[in-house]
Amino acid sequence: MDEEPSTSGGIKCQIPPDLLNEIDVIAARHPRKAAIPAALDDNQKRWLVVGICLHSIISPALRNYVDSVLTVFQSELIRKYKIDTQMYPNQLKDDPQTFAVLNYTAVNNNKKFGKNYAKYDYTIKNAVDLSKLYLQTHMARYTGFDATCDSSHLLGLILEISKFDPVIKSDVYDVCKLTV
Repeated sequence: MDEEPSTSGGIKCQIPPDLLNEIDVIAARHPRKAAIPAALDDNQKRWLVVGICLHSIISPALRNYVDSVLTVFQSELIRKYKIDTQMYPNQLKDDPQTFAVLNYTAVNNNKKFGKNYAKYDYTIKNAVDLSKLYLQTHMARYTGFDATCDSSHLLGLILEISKFDPVIKSDVYDVCKLTV
């Protein structure tokens, strides 16, 4: 097997003939199988289209909507509860309207303190941080209302936060119920 040396990243290396023969023997033991194309039924195709539309059309519009509602909500909470300067142990613990427990572990890198709540940074400086208070810690890894914040985050926020229009909340509930 006299072959030219292969180049990888500008570095020339010669594969020894013994190694090439061994590779051929191993490859011969494992016959290649043709890939079977995935056959989608009509219902699966419909859900695929729904998923694509949700991701590429509806999510960008929802991001803008969620951002605008939460920016107003944050301003309201700053005015009433001073959430931009709050400190332990006087932080806002629950949503004033729904009484949902706010998850401060999800913001300001507080996860590193574990259950040492006195060390947490309770300041909420923007709408993105406010939104993370309503999600489980593992869900709150997005950095803005952009591509890092996917449709599951957006739909969850609309369901959890009282400031969203009840008609939209109802529609979101129906979408979530259908997709589970």
